[in-house]
Amino acid sequence: MISTIEAEIFEQHASEAAFLWSYRDAAAVDPLYDLQSLGELDERLEAHVDGLRLAGDAGWEICRSAVDEDEPGSLFAPMVLAVERRDLKGIAEVLDVGGGVPALARAIVSALGWVPFAKVRGILPGLLSHRVGPELHTIGIAACAVHRQDPGAALGYAVTSRDLRLKTRALRAVGELGRGDLLDEVRGALGEEDEACRFAAGWSAAILGESAAGRVLWGIAARGGRFAEQACAMAMRRMEPGVAMTWLYSLAGAGGGAAARVALAGAAALGDPAAMPWIVECMGTPELARAAGGAFTMITGVGLEEAKLRGAPPQGSRSGPSDDPEDEDVAMDPDESLPWPDREKVTEWWRGRGGEFRRGTRYLLGRPMGVDSIEDVLRNGSQPARLGAAVELAMRRARRGVVEVRGPAWGQRRRPVALSA
Repeated sequence: MISTIEAEIFEQHASEAAFLWSYRDAAAVDPLYDLQSLGELDERLEAHVDGLRLAGDAGWEICRSAVDEDEPGSLFAPMVLAVERRDLKGIAEVLDVGGGVPALARAIVSALGWVPFAKVRGILPGLLSHRVGPELHTIGIAACAVHRQDPGAALGYAVTSRDLRLKTRALRAVGELGRGDLLDEVRGALGEEDEACRFAAGWSAAILGESAAGRVLWGIAARGGRFAEQACAMAMRRMEPGVAMTWLYSLAGAGGGAAARVALAGAAALGDPAAMPWIVECMGTPELARAAGGAFTMITGVGLEEAKLRGAPPQGSRSGPSDDPEDEDVAMDPDESLPWPDREKVTEWWRGRGGEFRRGTRYLLGRPMGVDSIEDVLRNGSQPARLGAAVELAMRRARRGVVEVRGPAWGQRRRPVALSA
């Protein structure tokens, strides 16, 4: 029997773990974070999980009772503890709550990625069997993918599944794991009607060197929507800079602000300084300014804050949802972590320093893209830059897969060979 004070402490651990998981989930793609700062956040999250872990059965019962179907983070700690305790009933309880809901399943997969693979391996037969439902099979494939462990024949079965969620996750895993033996199945999915499935196929096909991937990804980018920016970025990575610039300019001029934003994502991924005059021009449009500043930094490696190129927000601008309960716009600001650029100062900087960059050469954080510079970004770059570097490295290493840069920092540091293989 635990005391009231102990119960309150354990409840606080459960609450903080849920909150910090949500915060950490966003930090994994946030330009304010790099591997070091991500690791510091991981230590804070692990401290609360450890508090529940040390509490034994009482900790498990409290975090289990705190599960909230409206709060994905509340499933993270219970899944970590259940797997570590080899509590099959507890694992089943968590899967029953969140296995079939993508937003909740994301936290479950994250928990499976948090726990060492040696402990996850024991539950994989129950997740990867073709006899289980597609929701569980999807989680099993994802758990293997985040650990960069090959699920074997189960992946071949999943890429041909009629369940679109399972098929989409499996197609993505093919590229993440470098499974070139499944390229024919990936090619077959490039014409899928479902956009998520088609994008996953295009993404992995591009990783594996399939020439047809570029046009599929470009089609997704040109139509706009949920995957447009990612698709544009991936398409640019597979194109010659001269051709890519022509496509980017045609996209930017065809569809207004939304299309220009997609093109900025592509320009940042391409890294060709030939796009810089247009990028700087976009800094004069409030809805594009911070994304343009992000593209400038991604190419040049120059932080707006550090170089004193930061500007003031335009009058009337706001970041994220307002506090007005009558305001129906509750969407988060995708550029919240990006500083506002001072267009005039950036123009002056480029006028003085632009000659250091060669048109037609691809740059990432100020250095021409090559294996050595890419590996350096993987170690020291911001999270978005590291995500791009992982893809670039995978495209240069024949079918060796994509380095995972969103997992626990201690796991990333234990796998230095992945950065130089």
